[in-house]
Amino acid sequence: MSDLAPDAVTLPPPPAKMDAPPSESSASLESAPAPSPERFCALDPEAVALWRLNGGIEWAILLALTFVIITVGSIVLALGLWFWGLLAAWALAALLAVAQTIWYPPLAYRHYAYRVAERVIEVRRGVWFRESRLIPVSRIQHVDLRQGLFERSYGLATLVFHTAGMHESSTALPGLPAATAAALRDRLIAQLHDARRVETATGAPCR
Repeated sequence: MSDLAPDAVTLPPPPAKMDAPPSESSASLESAPAPSPERFCALDPEAVALWRLNGGIEWAILLALTFVIITVGSIVLALGLWFWGLLAAWALAALLAVAQTIWYPPLAYRHYAYRVAERVIEVRRGVWFRESRLIPVSRIQHVDLRQGLFERSYGLATLVFHTAGMHESSTALPGLPAATAAALRDRLIAQLHDARRVETATGAPCR
């Protein structure tokens, strides 16, 4: 019996804790969210100033033409008191135009977003009525990059996606930085070129 005592003493002790909690570094790595390549992106903030400029010019032209018509009409037709009523309505329309030009573009900007995924492009917009448009990449025929006079001065551009087999054949995505718009256009063109090259190499599927 005395010969077995040393063997009993040399047995390894059991582990203190079988379910040890993971270390702080491993827990933080597991809990950290992976970056999503399909997140929604906002337009360039300069789009607000561009929309205000375009809206102000449009309203100014419309109000100027309306004022000329009211003035000439009152002289020719001798409207009398009707002239002052029309002039009051014109002044009210001018105030509404100024308010909309200043207030509406920032609100429209906050509700405008887009995301570019591998197979689809989604554009969300609308202040009073929300619209979410999905553009399958496989249906895109070509992509146009447009820059108007004022867009160039603000460094912005508009992408226009022309699609086939959809209710509306084209979808515009304004307010993009010119470099971002050009990079996105080149990426989509390369992706479409690769997809069509694969289809040509494999041939039409059997039906």
